[in-house]
Parts: sequence; structure tokens; C-alpha cells
Amino acid sequence: MPQNSRLQLNRLQPSSAEPLYAQLAERLADAISQGVYAPGEQLPPESALMSDFGISRVTVRQAIQLLARNGQVVSRKGKGTFVARAPIQHDLSSLQGFQEALRQQGIEPQTELLEFSGSAGRIDGQVPQGMNLPVRLRRRYRVDGEAFAIVEAYLPGEAEAVGAARAEHLAVYDILQQFLGVRIGRADVAIQCAKPKRKISTELELAPSSHVLLMQRTSYTVSGLPCEHMRIYIVPDRYVFRMSVPGPMQIATAIQPAPIN
Repeated sequence: MPQNSRLQLNRLQPSSAEPLYAQLAERLADAISQGVYAPGEQLPPESALMSDFGISRVTVRQAIQLLARNGQVVSRKGKGTFVARAPIQHDLSSLQGFQEALRQQGIEPQTELLEFSGSAGRIDGQVPQGMNLPVRLRRRYRVDGEAFAIVEAYLPGEAEAVGAARAEHLAVYDILQQFLGVRIGRADVAIQCAKPKRKISTELELAPSSHVLLMQRTSYTVSGLPCEHMRIYIVPDRYVFRMSVPGPMQIATAIQPAPIN
């Protein structure tokens, strides 16, 4: 009796010029594209695929690796292989908060408050010089149980009155606009590939050698005063930044080397 009845279990063709692992990868890819396996759903385990198709573990792993290279699946150590979700998209063309970008796509992330301090920002070298943003808020975001972003936000001293309980879930722009009455006029955003410190890698459950997308944002009031500085460390295969600009965009002039720390 086949262990996995949702797949087309026609035998693979050993005599075909196409390798067995490629045939299996194609069978699995078809099942994903037809909705047999939904985004985020786990694929059958290696043992089930070996039994159902009469193939070796090496062949199964080669097929999974091919799908992973194509961005169709993700493998999680100790958990199995899952259908990849479409990347989360963040539109940089508008003044959009991080949580707002997620919720507009129907994603409600699991939020964990890592820190809420009323004074840590005063001695944090990550805060640009001259900005009076003593409150430090640190959160970890998960989707489908997988860590995908660490947010570090630095806010005016008045934000301490919000309290840790509300700070865990409130969007940073909601804290500024609804609780502090701040009118945000503009934001400067920079995005780069970065190798995070070990603390960030651990919090994102990444290998120490991994790189992340680092988004830095500084927001200003309508009068031009800095009211927020944020650093977001993002697992790169889960996120896409988008931007629309009028007229031709000169890519070469928009790219600048990152400062050497």
C-alpha cells in the first residue's frame, strides 16, 4: 500500500535518459504546482518516497536538493522538507511599517519581545550620533514557527510609557503616531547584505557563517527631527524589497559601497 496517496505513483523510468532523481523532482514539482501540497506544507519523508517509488535514499536527496535550488522547497534540519512560501514583499515606494507590510499580505507573524529598555539606546553605538532615542525595543518575528527577522528599534524617551506588554505587539509607527502623537514626514532607508553578530545569528537560528539582509531606517517628523531609528535583520530567502520610481532609474548611480566598520 503506498504511503503517500496524493502523488502520482506511476513508476519512474530507469531506462529513460532523464536521471531518476530528476524524474522524482519533476513529479514533486508537478504536485506542488497543482496544489497537491500547499505552501508551508511538509512533503512526504524520505522513507516514504523510497518505498513508494522503489528508489534509494541518495536519489531522493538529489531530487530534494534540485527542488531546493529551484526555490520550490526548503529543508529544515530535524523537521523535514516543506513547500516554499512566496517571499514576503515590502514596498519601499511608500512610508510603510514592517508589520504593516506583512499584514497586507495576510501574514500574521508570531512576535516575541526580546527587550524593552528605557535607557539602552543612550549607550548603544548603533544609534546615529546626535539622535536622542534612548528607548530600545527588540523583537523576533516568526512565520510558520521559523525565525525570519530581528527588529531593533530606538525611540524617544516618551515611548517608555507604552510598557513592555503593549510594545510586544504594537507596530513601531503605531507607537509613534497613536501614543506619542508624532507626525512622520519622511524616512531614509538603506539595505545591504551583512554578516550579523553571533547574537543575531543565534536569535535567527542561523549558522554563524550566514549572511542576512540588513535594513536600516531613520524616520523624521514633519519638522525634520529624528523620531526613530530601526535596524531589521532579515533571513534573505524569505523577503523581497520592491520599489516603483517615475521615469528611468539610473541603477549605477543609486548603488553605493557600504561603509567599512
